[in-house]
Amino acid sequence: MQKRNPGYVSQSSSPFTEILVCMFRPRAPRSERRGDATTPRKKQLQRFFNRWGPNWWGVVASQLTTLIALGPSLLPRTWWTTAASISLSQLYGYAVGSGARTTRNGILALVRRARGVDAQPTPSLRMATVERTWQTALLSTMAIGTAATLLSSLERQREIAQLVDETPQTLRQQFTGMAVGTVATTGILGLVQLFRMSSAGTRRLIGRFAPALAAPLSGTAVMFGLTYYLNRSVLWEQLMRRINASAHRNNLRPLPGRVAPKQAERSGSPASFESFNSLGRHGKSVVADGPRARDIAAFWGEDAMEPVRAYVGLSPSQSIETAARHAVRDLRRAGGFTREHLVIMVGTGTGWLNDWAMSALEFLTRGNCAVVSLQYTVLPSAFAFLFDRKSPKQTARALYHEVREVLDTMPANERPKLYMSGESLGAFGGVSVFSSASDMARKLDGAIWAGTPQISPMWRELTARRRAGSPEIRPDIDDGSVIRFSNRAEDLGHDHEGMPYASWGEKRFVFLQHPSDPIVWWDPSLIWQQPTWMTEPRGHDVTARMRWWPWVTFWQIAADMPLSIANKGGHAHRYFEEYVGAWSQVLGIDVDADNLAEAIRPLIRPH
Repeated sequence: MQKRNPGYVSQSSSPFTEILVCMFRPRAPRSERRGDATTPRKKQLQRFFNRWGPNWWGVVASQLTTLIALGPSLLPRTWWTTAASISLSQLYGYAVGSGARTTRNGILALVRRARGVDAQPTPSLRMATVERTWQTALLSTMAIGTAATLLSSLERQREIAQLVDETPQTLRQQFTGMAVGTVATTGILGLVQLFRMSSAGTRRLIGRFAPALAAPLSGTAVMFGLTYYLNRSVLWEQLMRRINASAHRNNLRPLPGRVAPKQAERSGSPASFESFNSLGRHGKSVVADGPRARDIAAFWGEDAMEPVRAYVGLSPSQSIETAARHAVRDLRRAGGFTREHLVIMVGTGTGWLNDWAMSALEFLTRGNCAVVSLQYTVLPSAFAFLFDRKSPKQTARALYHEVREVLDTMPANERPKLYMSGESLGAFGGVSVFSSASDMARKLDGAIWAGTPQISPMWRELTARRRAGSPEIRPDIDDGSVIRFSNRAEDLGHDHEGMPYASWGEKRFVFLQHPSDPIVWWDPSLIWQQPTWMTEPRGHDVTARMRWWPWVTFWQIAADMPLSIANKGGHAHRYFEEYVGAWSQVLGIDVDADNLAEAIRPLIRPH
């Protein structure tokens, strides 16, 4: 009996049957699908499109992920964050679609082999027409859907902008981002295809000189090795060299209006062991800015002390441990160990410390306090977070060790109360000093951690043991007498249900985290797993329309991270006035937080 071609469809078949056959049969050469006579020029064009043309399944899947990527995230987007999110999502969709097509082809090949059919199916002209028709209809529908989604995304962007007090994106910005992202995807796919062609050429070359080595993956292995070597040894090293050079120049760049302090209680003063020019860009701001005794006295209407600020800048000639020893030496010189409150502050990548955190502490204690810190890198926080997570932990541990060593030599009734504070990468480094929350409560009198990344083991420990029913964005820890989480200032006095916490104990710890802070909520597990906080009611500054999608949500929140430090405050990764209420709770000092915030605001200078 003659074997029937699997691509054959009888003339009596229904159009629906033909569509199913078209959708699930292997793709035939273009000349056969069109029934065209092929000239040499047509053959060249066909070879070009067969080699460089996109995968149909990949295009459809990448279009679907484009629609998803236009959905809402934590913060309103700029054109370039839209472009990044869309491009990365399209690449994911294209890979999924291409993988599905390859799997389909493999299954059909096995079926043909089982049926004893070796030849590729040859579709009829009628089938080719049906295929072109449904492809055109599908592309048209998806194009209309993209346009509709683009327009509706503007409404969502306006909602998000209102929630976080930002300016919404315009249609032009959104369209530009989508266009740039699509162009970037096309370019990357072109590079991938070029890599594949180079791999095939390399394999043929190997086969000419060493046939025994011309295995199917030999060309890919050689090209991958060369690509890795060039990127790692040439491009990557050049990029990192330029980033470091730029960071060092920025660290030495003087800030306008900052001069060496005259008060002996500050590093960089004439009495200090540390010269003003050695403190780095942000270190100079730390010692030059902030309230003086006269500012604090004017607010309270009574005498105040001069706050102590000890700081050491980054030096290539000294280790972090040596820098910590020098910082504590200058702290001791300035009288820091004679104050009632001593705070170890762990900075971000460039040595930046939050002025609101320091100023609130100094006003509340009437200057009877001391702060000690140091700079551990010149890299911006984003680069330090990705490439140098060891230094903030090493810094926090070195500072704690040096301070504790001095405290242990002092009579118990003369020691200052010891606190710690850090924001973002500083919080990540600070909590690493302790093996657990209980260990932290034994070794400190209190702490304020703001924007703590959830990669921190202590954050995960506390969130995992939160009281049943409390949300992940604001967990209730026991009765709230030792540790409290806060999304905004009014949260510090009651739990998530509005019930008052138990009275504070002697040890007091506050974690500040905004629901819209992508630094807190970003995690690699977003690629494959829906986070708990997205299965619960959203926070006060996050849209309820936000949904989780594999891979796409990961890149949406990653794209939000650079924008999170541009907020005006009170949302995203900007913690300002919240420090007034937080320090008031930790220190046990009552104050009108609004009035104190107004007194602090004129003293804050960006750096």
